Amino acid sequence: MAGGANLSWYDQKVYEVVHRWLLLASQHLGVASRLVAKPRQWRSTVSRSYYAAYNASRSVRYFVHGQVKLTGEDHQSVGELPDDFPNRATWSSFLTDLRKDRNIADYEPWPEARQTLSLPPRDSYLKARELLTVCRAYLRGKGVVI
Repeated sequence: MAGGANLSWYDQKVYEVVHRWLLLASQHLGVASRLVAKPRQWRSTVSRSYYAAYNASRSVRYFVHGQVKLTGEDHQSVGELPDDFPNRATWSSFLTDLRKDRNIADYEPWPEARQTLSLPPRDSYLKARELLTVCRAYLRGKGVVI
């Protein structure tokens, strides 16, 4: 680079962080895949599906914006996907609803809590799995090697 600094090391660090959040998303999804067939484990299925979707969203948001909150406040931003994200409104709505469902699954002790979910646990899992695929494709389209 004539007269400029070579910042490729920085890009590599960004890609590494993105990759690690996608890996974490995959790990949560793997747990959800083992729980989804067990109806009594609906709470854990919803929770792990949310964390898979959350970390996939986080990887995209970090790549596009260069930062995410490293506190619990970041969960409030789960649906804030970039404007050019495929089917942005649909995925944003799903992420926001899944966050609410995760709160129900994790904190509501009543047996009727399951009936208040926006999606059945299996559908939450399947959509989280689809979102992870969409996030990977989006990031590949931006030049991220996954």
